[in-house]
Amino acid sequence: MPRLLDTSAAQRFVAAALTIALIIASSAVAAQSSDGLALLLEQNQQLQAEIQALRRQLDEQGFELKKLQRDSLNRYTDVDQRLSDLESGAPAVTATPAAPKSARQAQTQEPAAASPRARGTLEPAVLSEQQLYQMAYDSVINSQFERSIAEFDQYLSLYANGRFVANAHYWKGQAYLYLDRFEEARAAYDIILDQYPDSNKLPDAMYGLGLAYQGMGNVQRARQLLTDIKRRFPNTGVANLADTRLLSL
Repeated sequence: MPRLLDTSAAQRFVAAALTIALIIASSAVAAQSSDGLALLLEQNQQLQAEIQALRRQLDEQGFELKKLQRDSLNRYTDVDQRLSDLESGAPAVTATPAAPKSARQAQTQEPAAASPRARGTLEPAVLSEQQLYQMAYDSVINSQFERSIAEFDQYLSLYANGRFVANAHYWKGQAYLYLDRFEEARAAYDIILDQYPDSNKLPDAMYGLGLAYQGMGNVQRARQLLTDIKRRFPNTGVANLADTRLLSL
């Protein structure tokens, strides 16, 4: 007959088996927890990149919206001027498209006939570098693209080695881009790529340059730039934006 284990030995055997089972189960749970934490960290990084891309898309859409608002206001102003001329018996004159005034400019009662350069010629003597740059930046943000270009040119002529030179060229490119002046936008962005490769505006300038080439009909060059952004600046908002734009080319 086979030898039977006594009760205490059987209990010790069961206890040992349970201990081993608990150790194995604990190890499995720990491994799963580690894998789960790594997965959560990866998902968090992906979400942060997607949020950055969404922010850039919102900025881009905001500019597009402002451009549409500006064009609508120009058409309304043109029609309103024609009706006023007809009512007064004066010859109808085609209204020259002009950017809408910001609240700050409206308060200063600036003459409507004043050109962008005319406004700036009286101000450099009293404006600091930052103030002059801020004035041009405010103009482009308010969709006053023609005015902003003149003001950025003025800033660059006075502060050729200033703190905001790369940014000024970038925003000039943006202004040209939204005016559909793609060749001039290309030239502005190229300055950043050639002369300011260490600027934090470089990836944004590359993206704008890609859009400029797309507008010029050079889709192949646009794709090269957008692909280069993904390669050089992975896991960034501008890389995600480039990826989205590539899908539409």
